[in-house]
Amino acid sequence: MTSICDNNAEDQRIIACLEDAGVRPTRQRVLIGRLLLDGKKRHVGAEQLYEEVQSSGHHMALATVYNCLHKFAGAGLLRQVKNIGDSVLFDTNLSEHYHFVDIETGAMVDINPADVTLKKMPTIPEGFEAESIELTVRLRRKVTS
Repeated sequence: MTSICDNNAEDQRIIACLEDAGVRPTRQRVLIGRLLLDGKKRHVGAEQLYEEVQSSGHHMALATVYNCLHKFAGAGLLRQVKNIGDSVLFDTNLSEHYHFVDIETGAMVDINPADVTLKKMPTIPEGFEAESIELTVRLRRKVTS
């Protein structure tokens, strides 16, 4: 693996982003940052990201990929989204939005919050306040006869 950064503008941007979020910019985190903090909106699992790292010619343990993803999510750089079963995807889109999930493939697609109307907010228990609303529409292909 190369040094912590190649002194290019992109690596410097990633390092600044990590430091601003309170994350120490290790080589592994900078590499993961290159793949995820590029402004593109996507949903990625740890195994998928691990394959991307390997395909890029770098080597990193799957556990390190998981650790980086959880560190980024804890720092607010990514959002964890429950997928199918117990699986979790990490969302690079930090704006308020919802999801469609294909229950057969696990593919996740964003839903614009302007396309969702919530008529009434449920009463929040005393001593609590709403942090966010998560809506996931699980899709199944229609069976044609």
